[in-house]
Amino acid sequence: MIQNKWKVLITVAVTTMTATMDASITNIAFPVLTRVFETEVSVVMWVTVAFVLVSTSSMLIIGKIGDMIGRKRIFLAGIIVFTLGLSACALAGSIGQLIFFRALQAVGAAMTISCGAAIVTEAFPPHEVGKGLGSMGVSVSLGFIAGPIVGGLLLDVLDWRSIFYVRVPLGVAAFVMAILFLDTDQPKPGKIRLDFLGALISSTGLFLLVFGVSQMRDYGPASLRVFLLAGLGLSLIVVFVFFEGRAQNPIVDPALFKDKIFSSAMGGLFLHFVAVPSYMLIIPFYLMVGLGMRASEAGMLMAATSVTTMVFGPVSGWLSDRFGPPWFAAIGAAAAALSFLLMLWFDLQSSATTIAPVFIVLGVGAGTFQPANNSIIMSAVDREHLGTASALIATQRQVGIAVGMALTGTLYASWQGRYQEGFLQRGFDGTHASEMAIPLAFHNVVLISIFLNVVVVALSLVPLWTRGEKQEQG
Repeated sequence: MIQNKWKVLITVAVTTMTATMDASITNIAFPVLTRVFETEVSVVMWVTVAFVLVSTSSMLIIGKIGDMIGRKRIFLAGIIVFTLGLSACALAGSIGQLIFFRALQAVGAAMTISCGAAIVTEAFPPHEVGKGLGSMGVSVSLGFIAGPIVGGLLLDVLDWRSIFYVRVPLGVAAFVMAILFLDTDQPKPGKIRLDFLGALISSTGLFLLVFGVSQMRDYGPASLRVFLLAGLGLSLIVVFVFFEGRAQNPIVDPALFKDKIFSSAMGGLFLHFVAVPSYMLIIPFYLMVGLGMRASEAGMLMAATSVTTMVFGPVSGWLSDRFGPPWFAAIGAAAAALSFLLMLWFDLQSSATTIAPVFIVLGVGAGTFQPANNSIIMSAVDREHLGTASALIATQRQVGIAVGMALTGTLYASWQGRYQEGFLQRGFDGTHASEMAIPLAFHNVVLISIFLNVVVVALSLVPLWTRGEKQEQG
């Protein structure tokens, strides 16, 4: 049977949208969960923290298993686990139960996300991989956009449980579609061997690293807690890399990173997501505290970025198939750098009409960079490693955002405190001093995002230089 690439794409997109909607639709319920369960925000935050930690630390091993036993099996099992997790969350009777069920749900999300890009890559011919991955990116943006809107409506009309059980039918539909439209897995010859020690080391290392850097905002980068957790996690990752070079069946084949094209694209992807939190994390404070916007106004303004990303994703994918992904990855990173450069002119007098175009430029950058970058990565590996590459993309995204959030939050809070203290010493009252410090501190973290995206531009062009070297040698 000839696989219908578009049916496969829609199946993966529905599942991806349901998973990406999860973070934003859950976060908006934090105030309600705090009140219902009569607990602190610091406890409720574990509803999201547990999900991120478990999903991030399990993606690599799940991607490897998908390469070994078949991606359709893992994808179907992931949909089942994720959907059961949604149902269990809706029935949770305590905050502890909810956090546990969210961890279970995270395993299902990791199973679908780690295989999604690989399934789409296999479904599309090599000259259309960018188009497929770019179109899949629409579902990611749609999930982020729909989450707060749908979550807000459900919380107003129903109750907090509804943000989980209303998505169960989507999970059931995705499962049926996967059975009907995904090709049957081909059994692998020989005995299947899994590197259990490597799986344990990598999962533990990623878990501790992400958890450690997430504590930076609360305890500071120099705290013993952060140093021990993140340091131990990083040490385990180094041990994992050393160990994999000698393992018979490595979770991640070290030979993949010997390819300059693959390793540069992976590095660019990681830095791109490290740079994003200066927008994700700080812009809401700037809009709502600095400019005095309502939450709904700030949300609508920030939606301009997601909508633009959703529009430009498929366009970038199609163009990168036609003219080559390195150019469009570089153009996307350059557009992102330009958007952050323009943010240096944001102040307390900026209006929505001057801010929105900058957010649109950022959306153009993200929408252009990500499909082209993912196409470079997936095209650089053979069929046997597609699941691993797909899982690495998802892992780099999660770890990059976690590191970026921790660094951005810590640096922003430090700089804002210094600027605020300076304004207080000059005789301004507390409210005005706090407001005036926001754009100045924001500008400082934006400078870091500009630098990172310039580096991403250079890394995106590595495939062109590598190709030139090979032609000269030939």
